[in-house]
Amino acid sequence: MEELLLIKIPVVATLTAVFFLLTAAQTLHALFLAARKNARPVSVASVYEALLVVHLYLATATMLSAYANHGTLLLHLRVTALPLSTLLWFNLALAVMGLALAILYRKPVMTWEIALFALCSPPVLDAAGAFAPYLFIADAAFLTFRVSAGLILDIRRFRNSITQLSAIEAVDRLPEGLAMAEKSGRVLYMNDAMRWCLMELGFATDLSDVSMLWENLCEIAKRGAAPINDVLPEGVRIQVGEGNVRLFKRDTAEVNGKTYRRLTAIDVTEEERLNITIARTNGLLEQANRELEESLAGVREVARNEAMLHMKARVHDTIGQRLSILHRYLEDGSDNPEALDQVTDLVRSMMEDLGRTDGEQSPTELASIVHAFELVGVRLEQIGHLPEAPAVAKAFVTICREAATNAVKHGQAHNVRIAFEESGGSYTLRVTNDGLAAPSDFREGTGLPSMREAVGAVGGTCQVTATQPFTLEAVVPR
Repeated sequence: MEELLLIKIPVVATLTAVFFLLTAAQTLHALFLAARKNARPVSVASVYEALLVVHLYLATATMLSAYANHGTLLLHLRVTALPLSTLLWFNLALAVMGLALAILYRKPVMTWEIALFALCSPPVLDAAGAFAPYLFIADAAFLTFRVSAGLILDIRRFRNSITQLSAIEAVDRLPEGLAMAEKSGRVLYMNDAMRWCLMELGFATDLSDVSMLWENLCEIAKRGAAPINDVLPEGVRIQVGEGNVRLFKRDTAEVNGKTYRRLTAIDVTEEERLNITIARTNGLLEQANRELEESLAGVREVARNEAMLHMKARVHDTIGQRLSILHRYLEDGSDNPEALDQVTDLVRSMMEDLGRTDGEQSPTELASIVHAFELVGVRLEQIGHLPEAPAVAKAFVTICREAATNAVKHGQAHNVRIAFEESGGSYTLRVTNDGLAAPSDFREGTGLPSMREAVGAVGGTCQVTATQPFTLEAVVPR
């Protein structure tokens, strides 16, 4: 093995550094194996990996001794020095153990490392002579690949698997704050989120006693530095930092039969933002509801006024028609008992007609008007038919009643001509009579405005020609 003392200084220095780094890396690999959740307390593979650390340590010590070149290879300890020629027999024992594991686990790939361990034993190194340094170079090269690959796999497995430290890591990364303390208030654990919350609220970064923490949090909430701060039945709500709202809650937790204090800081920022939005929306809805109620009150008032105007127009039409007929009957001085009975019935039915709904068909109503005026000798000549559109027909009937009433009342007419026409784009009603001509100072009274209103309700217009024969024309678009 003295040939190892003849290795050139750059080579031996490089091998020393490589074996030292491999020793550290293999130590990490062995620790990763021990930290696995499913690892058994004493695993043969784990022991083998730990013994591989010893092999690398001995290789490092051999290269250091060759670098020092004191004439023999020694492992220098604090109080003594051991000959490496004896300690390197460990490599042969490690090769035998590796062979047993390869057979047990059926891993022929272990043949290479078993061979290298055996080649690094004292009898083989003595037999190799000048080639002994190359055996260490081959050992360093192979183990660089093996240890690096194993360490990379360990890191990947550690990131994707649950280890004994995973629970603590998971709690540390929680967005919700968590602190555990003894009943006396001494802090046992506090995650990063809770520590950040307390720091933002002005508490010490190294807080170790939380016996008065809850009271302090309540005091901060009561001071009301932020509008959102409040002491609620479910906990203490405090704004932490800029735009972050936390709900602090306290309770107890029992672990292994022992009771501990538990403080949590739940992030309710989004919930509070939604609550504010809902409150704002409710306010807008309440305002809209008030405006709607005011609008409905206005609509009811308009409907009431329209109903009153409608009733006034109906009273005017109905009573005016009856009075005109009665007036004409009295002027004629007829003594026909049958006509008298019919006129009497017509006057008596005045209140009944006022209480009648608008459900009566327009042709029937127009026929009633024609018959009523015939009782007093006024002939209503109808040319054409009422429009099929119900609203237009109803408006035309109203105009016919009012026009006939005015013709009898003001013009002393005996014949009234009612003509219905339909052109491509409109309905036309033309009413003429043989009564007296209108005076020069003719002014519209109540009847004509009501007729204009009736035809205007269906989108039409009404024109009056006051010269003889007196003509009224209403036109409604189809």
